[in-house]
Amino acid sequence: MEPRISVRHEKISEGSKEYIAESCSKLEKYYDGILDCEVIVDKTKQGFTAEFIVTVPHQTLAAKGEGDNLYKAVAEGESKVEVQLKKYHDKQVSH
Repeated sequence: MEPRISVRHEKISEGSKEYIAESCSKLEKYYDGILDCEVIVDKTKQGFTAEFIVTVPHQTLAAKGEGDNLYKAVAEGESKVEVQLKKYHDKQVSH
């Protein structure tokens, strides 16, 4: 799965894009039926925000991470959507 990466108000390096793509690929460890992953990176006065929008069958999961640098924002967003994916997976398995 190739994630879609959108950037607002700033340009990011190829290394940063690879880090974001790696974060999205880690999510498949928790649920392998991910249909789409989009990450929207935004530069604000306080730092960076990274919004993860993950599409799974019959549902869309969204989480936003904030941090003073890009890597912290991506890590926080990834961990939040990871929790949602685990919960979604557990619901699917229990039914």
